[in-house]
Parts: sequence; C-alpha cells; structure tokens
Amino acid sequence: MLDALAHGFINGLTLLGGEPMEIENQRALVPFLRRVRAAYPEKDIWCYTGSTLETDILAEGGRNRCEVTDEFLSMLDVLVDGAFIEELKDITLRFRGSSNQRLIDLPATLRSGAVVPWTEQP
Repeated sequence: MLDALAHGFINGLTLLGGEPMEIENQRALVPFLRRVRAAYPEKDIWCYTGSTLETDILAEGGRNRCEVTDEFLSMLDVLVDGAFIEELKDITLRFRGSSNQRLIDLPATLRSGAVVPWTEQP
C-alpha cells in the first residue's frame, strides 16, 4: 500500500468511509499513518468525518476522543468535518458535498487553538 504513494503524481492520502474518527478506527490507523508520515513526509493526508472537531473530537468526553486522538490529528493536514446533509447539498463547493461541512487546516488549528479554514494554495 505504501509503495503506491511513491508515485509523483499522487499528492497524498485521503481517509474516508467507515468513519475514520471512530475510536477503534483511530487506534488501527495511527500505526499506518506513522509509516506514511515517515516514508512520505511531503504527502498531504486528508480525513473526512461526519463528526465535528470541537464537540466530538477535541472535547474531553467527546464521542470520538481517546488516548490516540491527539497523535492521530497531528498527522493530518486537512480535516473535512460535519455530516453530509442532503438539504445543504451544493455541487459548487470544492472537496465537500454540503455547506455545513468545513475544510480545516488542522496543523494551523492545533497551533492556534481556534479553527483555521483550509485554503487552496495556488
């Protein structure tokens, strides 16, 4: 699997489906993400979750918070949070399906302590 990331035309890795932020999934993904980061530090890692960063993931007692959450988050570049809501569907949005979903620059957010929106680099 890691060898597939070696190609120059592959910019990174995206975690989605099966809810990556479920506690069991975080625990299983952390060792894999360590290997990805060690082998390909220049590749972006995105994660899509139906959970919300502040209430479900970062908050003590949040439903997606466990002993590996901070390390898991530290290895992500962009977190797309929020459940897809059909009534808020907007096909003009980039990298997300509904307007309630946020593209979060996770390293900047973790440094500042406030959500920093991700912006596409030219």
